[in-house]
Amino acid sequence: MFKKVLMALDFSGPAMELFSAVPDLRRLGLEELLLVHAVRVELGVGDGISRVQLAFLEKVKGRKEELENEGLSVEIEIPAGAPATEIKKLAEQMEVDLILIGSVGESSKVRELFLGSTVADVLRVAPVPVLVEKYASNKEGVKRLPIFKEKSATLLLPTDFSASADFVYKKILEISDRIEKVVLLHVVDKGDTREKVAENKTEAEVKLKIWAEKFEEKGVSTTVSVTEGQAVKQILDAAEKEKTTLLAISRRGGGSLSGLLIGNIADQVVRRSSCPVLLFGKYEK
Repeated sequence: MFKKVLMALDFSGPAMELFSAVPDLRRLGLEELLLVHAVRVELGVGDGISRVQLAFLEKVKGRKEELENEGLSVEIEIPAGAPATEIKKLAEQMEVDLILIGSVGESSKVRELFLGSTVADVLRVAPVPVLVEKYASNKEGVKRLPIFKEKSATLLLPTDFSASADFVYKKILEISDRIEKVVLLHVVDKGDTREKVAENKTEAEVKLKIWAEKFEEKGVSTTVSVTEGQAVKQILDAAEKEKTTLLAISRRGGGSLSGLLIGNIADQVVRRSSCPVLLFGKYEK
């Protein structure tokens, strides 16, 4: 599904950990990799590139050679300008299928995703799906959290049954042969009457079971979950309970998850999720 991927790199220490995502991406179809490091150019800052960045770029070139020796097609682009703008421009020009970006911003410590940074800007303007990687820290340093643990993946797919959510479901179905388990989740609004809540839950269960059958036909273990409450909390709780290794969502929706937009539900999910998030945007038909 994702043959050509743009990897967005800042010059923080954890940025190099993004390269450990290559095996996961290869399982998702990766053939061509575009490495992008945008150099901020502002008035009074000379050419906008420092010795630290130059040293970082040397490391990137080294990894490029290693990946090419492994059979990947790899290019490096170092545009000057606002990172999100340059990333969007290159994604369109190079016709990439996916943007890969880490949740740790420039010169920051490992923490909850800082959506006031380049990451948030990329999520808002990206012309293709975005995979936001996550990191964990320990005594050995910072490590990227893998999507495929022991060659398998558990995917959480929250849905509101909108056209956008249906699109995400169909895209995930395309890669079902690389997924061990899918958790299908719908959150019912508790603000309705008890009768209406019960009716909505029954209707959602019927719809999710139809989706579940499609995944099971392809040999994927499937769990159907219809819960009540606050959407973000229910999504994150389900991810934790099911030990999810990838969470796939849309940036827009309707019904009980109508706020699934950057700045609301998707914003909070990407911020707080402990696993990688694959975000499909409003550009999808």
